[in-house]
Amino acid sequence: MCVKIGAGFFCAFLFSSLVPITARPDKDSKPKNLSLFTGCVNKLEMQSNQDEFKSKPVRRYAIRRVNPFLGVMQVVEADEGRALSCNGVVWEILVRAARGSTFNRLDRENKKNTYYRFGMWSMSDGLMKRASSPAADQDYFELASKCDKLVEYVRDGHHQLPFDLKDTLELWLFDRDNQRPIALLSSLIPGASLPSPEPRFWSSCIGANGSPAQRRFPQARDLETQVRQRGGFNIKKHWVKRLPDGSGVVEKTGSSIPADRFPVLLLDEDWVDDEEQRRAHEYIKWISPSLLTLQNLDKDTRSRLENNLNVQAISIEHHWHLYPEIIDQRLLKAARVQSKIEISSKRAVDGE
Repeated sequence: MCVKIGAGFFCAFLFSSLVPITARPDKDSKPKNLSLFTGCVNKLEMQSNQDEFKSKPVRRYAIRRVNPFLGVMQVVEADEGRALSCNGVVWEILVRAARGSTFNRLDRENKKNTYYRFGMWSMSDGLMKRASSPAADQDYFELASKCDKLVEYVRDGHHQLPFDLKDTLELWLFDRDNQRPIALLSSLIPGASLPSPEPRFWSSCIGANGSPAQRRFPQARDLETQVRQRGGFNIKKHWVKRLPDGSGVVEKTGSSIPADRFPVLLLDEDWVDDEEQRRAHEYIKWISPSLLTLQNLDKDTRSRLENNLNVQAISIEHHWHLYPEIIDQRLLKAARVQSKIEISSKRAVDGE
């Protein structure tokens, strides 16, 4: 769920099941880049228990925001807390701290992985104005020190953006014959706790209008229906561990799936019905700005997506900082110019 603050959006319930939202920045001190921060998926808690990350003092990695696919999220994680960014520009700082006496008994006993939203930070605007201490018995200066350390970790790793994707455990919806993966439902870091309940259906967008990072696909309902119908009445979905060569191993059976069986762009583009195939292709065009954040795309695929940036150019500012490679800078520049024109026109219509 996102709320609007001035001209900017941020996710009001990020870590809603974990985070006491009591340390909220003053909305009047919003950095100009906050409009780029559209919130990140609530999946970090279930992914934070992998041993290879815990052994490092500072972990920097990325995960995909899937079902619907909205791009990638960058994560900087340390003992002090986490910093999250969905665009590589604006970072949400979540400081780790023990719950205080202001919470009920059950909360006080559960002191693992408790985070407070401390503020928003960007390289150009710095940290948004800090609020008072989030709990009566918390040491505000200790929290501020942790926030400063997290900002330092972000600065130190900024030149490495985008970080390597680590969510190689994938939940795929298969066709009714259980032969072919057709749509990605979820992705996790290997060793993480599985979501409960698991997602059953594939989604193309969030809400009635989508989000600033990705507007609603005009044929969203029809596309979701055709994916659901292809999956059949008895839904077949499997957790698959993807390997470096692109192939996968089904977790339950150990059976191998060759790399070319997986949809490179996370939704199968090969459909028997011409209208369904056209609709799937139009969807891929529509979300090209976010799909370009995927890593390990071949040059032909990346070039195809770049040539479609004009279809939904208005969303490009939410993604392009995290493109691992750009084939044609002219196409990116043209799309960014188009985006500015469309945003200005929309604001004029809305009377902003």
